[in-house]
Amino acid sequence: MRVYDVAMRCYAMGIRLLSLWNAKAKRLRDGQRESRARLKEGWWKDGVVPKELIWIHCASLGEFEMAKPIAAALQAASSQRHILFTFFSPSGYEHSKLELNQSKAYLPLDSRGSAQRCLEQWNPSTVIFIRYDFWYHFIQQTLLRNIPCYALGVSITPQHWLFKPLGKPWLQLLQKLNAIGVINAKMHQIAVENNLNNTFVFGDTKFNRAVQRTLQPSALPIELQNWLTQKPTLVLGSAWQPEINLILHFFQKNPEILPHGQILIAPHNINNNFCEAIQNQCLETINTQALRFSECSKNIPTNTHILILDSIGLLAESYRFGTIAVIGGAFGKGLHNTIEAAAFGLPIIFGPKHNKFPEADQFIQAGCGFSVKNQSEFDNALLQLFQSFSPNQPHPIGQIAKNVAQNQQANIIAFCERLS
Repeated sequence: MRVYDVAMRCYAMGIRLLSLWNAKAKRLRDGQRESRARLKEGWWKDGVVPKELIWIHCASLGEFEMAKPIAAALQAASSQRHILFTFFSPSGYEHSKLELNQSKAYLPLDSRGSAQRCLEQWNPSTVIFIRYDFWYHFIQQTLLRNIPCYALGVSITPQHWLFKPLGKPWLQLLQKLNAIGVINAKMHQIAVENNLNNTFVFGDTKFNRAVQRTLQPSALPIELQNWLTQKPTLVLGSAWQPEINLILHFFQKNPEILPHGQILIAPHNINNNFCEAIQNQCLETINTQALRFSECSKNIPTNTHILILDSIGLLAESYRFGTIAVIGGAFGKGLHNTIEAAAFGLPIIFGPKHNKFPEADQFIQAGCGFSVKNQSEFDNALLQLFQSFSPNQPHPIGQIAKNVAQNQQANIIAFCERLS
């Protein structure tokens, strides 16, 4: 572990250097400094020490969203519980919204001393690591204190770094955890084959969050809701340039389809330049004007065939009124959230780079998800989906997507019973 400890110190030095000109690195540095200062002064000196603290570590915002249903169930089971969320990423720390009896902090960089100080002052009754952020010294010191320690929502592949020579110390450490909750039965089999015998099938809490949203009333602005429901809507979620190109070239070759429907484009990047570029591309490629929601949010013309959703926080709810979804990212660094669309009953199309997202394979195997590598495959998939539904009716393949979302929810109640 000496090499790992040296790497941690070098990483800390790199963060300090990078923070001189990088805003995100500066926020991370400042957040970790604040945590270290609170540990030095006494973490709870300005408040009452919780009777039962559960520490949940989340790398970033996505892991926090996975952790929220777990935290809610744990607190519902006992009103004495206080949840401490820790983060590594500034985006997770800054955008996480807490409930009653919850708090948050940056996790200091992994070292034996930091782990000892944190655990001494936090004194958690249970520790939970979400998904994949396995901090060696923090886990080791937790186990040395005989504190129950779990990893939940873990995604494992045969090529996982844990199963390689450099991952051996972590593998040996994780074998001592009370339990590791993996996402599905296939991963459980992989884990057991690699001597992780303390695993169980937990499921994926992202499905819980998505299904829960479908049970709530619509929170969309009424103008947007009215526009979405006037015609069958193709929702392009978290779109990058490759997905926009695919959509527009499809309608260029199939101009007879667009008059009977409409397109909602939710760009991953909503800055003015990118949105304006989309508007220009729509005019040049299919001779259709695209409006931006921020410019017509109070009065969207009914003859608008393409609407650019340049506002944060509305995409997930927009799937509620969509017909087909194209999810961005999988022609670049990785696939964005497909679960939100599936939970609302939309068949989904996405690019080829989805290996790190097990839910994509589940959708493909169920017949409601379609991975495409090029324009030809995209055209065939989208055309078949357009031809297989009737206007004013839910898409027939959408019920399959709903069923997958329902069945893949994590069994949080069973986990809470383990802690009772």
